[in-house]
Amino acid sequence: MPNVLVFSGPALPLLDMANEMKPDGWNLNIVTPDSTEADVEAGAAEADFALVFGHGVSDAALRAGKNLKLVQLCSAGFDGVNTVLAGELGIPVANNGGANAIPVAEYALTLMLSTLRHAVIADQDTRSGDWMRPDLDGRDTWELFGKTVGIVGAGRIGSTVAQLLRGFETNTLYADPVQSERAEGFGAKRVELDELLSESDIVTLHTPLDDGTRGLIGRRELGLMKPSAILINTCRGPVVNETELIDALRAKEIWAAGLDVFEQEPVDPDNPLLTMENVVVGPHVAGKSQESYPRRVRFAFKNMQKVWDGGQPESLVGV
Repeated sequence: MPNVLVFSGPALPLLDMANEMKPDGWNLNIVTPDSTEADVEAGAAEADFALVFGHGVSDAALRAGKNLKLVQLCSAGFDGVNTVLAGELGIPVANNGGANAIPVAEYALTLMLSTLRHAVIADQDTRSGDWMRPDLDGRDTWELFGKTVGIVGAGRIGSTVAQLLRGFETNTLYADPVQSERAEGFGAKRVELDELLSESDIVTLHTPLDDGTRGLIGRRELGLMKPSAILINTCRGPVVNETELIDALRAKEIWAAGLDVFEQEPVDPDNPLLTMENVVVGPHVAGKSQESYPRRVRFAFKNMQKVWDGGQPESLVGV
């Protein structure tokens, strides 16, 4: 029966679900961020699979995993694994197969609406007894309905955003190196990134973090956006040059931002973004929901079982 090395943060409910949902006879060996590298490497040497919940897999663990048949992630992002090294070692890497696409897409819309309608300010003011400051009286409040929304990255999450936007009758654009029939099925039009940035009222980012997307949105890209535009980021913080975003917001080169991710996480309490009223922030929670957790674990075990039975894994990344 397979030995599975589980990389897990201690607070994640995924670990309890994995123990409940694992196939009969499968052995789970748990390591955490507090485990020594020696323990991790020893576990990797005995493992048939690596199941990754809370953090990445070190290069040393990959090299020690002589029998690893698959590194199975429960996240959509795969920047915590050196996929180049894994490829050289012949170890496939798979993400969660879109198991968190719905909550991330919903959260992206939440950030859109929250910025357009000043939801955080309205909540804080109402609780403090400040009833409807002028900023909230409608002169600087906007609707999502009918806006042009640009989706950068139209994979499972980005195409789900396109699906949800249909109810708002948006003009939906997307930029992606690969044509997305699913996004186009929901009315999205494929354009080049520069056109998307210049035409969109809202730009929402749904790309993986890799060498090609690190710093994808910087001073030049922000300069292409409308002064009335909003930037939404629920993918990875380093996709945006944070210093240049701060400068653009201060200079009113763009109107607002909704950010669930940051270059440094946990975010520095002194980060200027946290003091800006035209920025809505979250602690990297877009993909977390009661419904998505069992989908992630179910997909992970299904994928590992498929490989154990001699088949090819689904949802490969880095290839």
